[in-house]
Amino acid sequence: MKTSITRRFGLLAALVTVLTTAFGTLLTTPALAHTRLVSSTPGKDATAASVTEVKLVFSDQISFAKVLVKDKAGKQFQAGDAQHGGTTVTQKLSGPLPAGDYTVAYAVVGADGHRIENSDLTFTAQGGQGGQPSSGQPNGGLPGGADAPTADPTAAAPGTQVAGTSSENAPKAEAKKSSSGTARWVMIGVGALVGIGIGVVIVTRAKRRHPASGE
Repeated sequence: MKTSITRRFGLLAALVTVLTTAFGTLLTTPALAHTRLVSSTPGKDATAASVTEVKLVFSDQISFAKVLVKDKAGKQFQAGDAQHGGTTVTQKLSGPLPAGDYTVAYAVVGADGHRIENSDLTFTAQGGQGGQPSSGQPNGGLPGGADAPTADPTAAAPGTQVAGTSSENAPKAEAKKSSSGTARWVMIGVGALVGIGIGVVIVTRAKRRHPASGE
């Protein structure tokens, strides 16, 4: 009898472990699957001799992309809309960029439906024939602001994640992370309690069916 109860407690412990692992996997996997920038040409903080386009490679396929290339004065040099195919986004420029420092701001929507924005990609051009500023607003904001298309239905997808948030949005991002972490542990706790409850029921029924002799 004691051996039977010991085995049942072992099964209970295994059940709790499996449930906890399953809940943890379900809650953490989506967060790890978000699209991210893998590489760029020119590279971040790199110096290039003649820049006529900017190429961005992401970890997942891209369904929407908006790219701005600006100098320190806020002038934009992109020519037409960004082109995307698979995981690569290419933004043609109005010509070889003049010598100077440039910032690339982008907004993309990956295969998971999350929108990602960033504007920390910078590089230095050594100069060319002299590209002409684009017709965009000289001080246009990040993609997704006033300059971004409003007809894209995925741009406002729920659960949007913004990469590289500014200092003003940092507290909100931290609060979301904290809330997500709390919810995750609550779900894990609930799963563990459910597993314990099932085990207690099993042990209780076993005791009622086979009462220990001599006790």
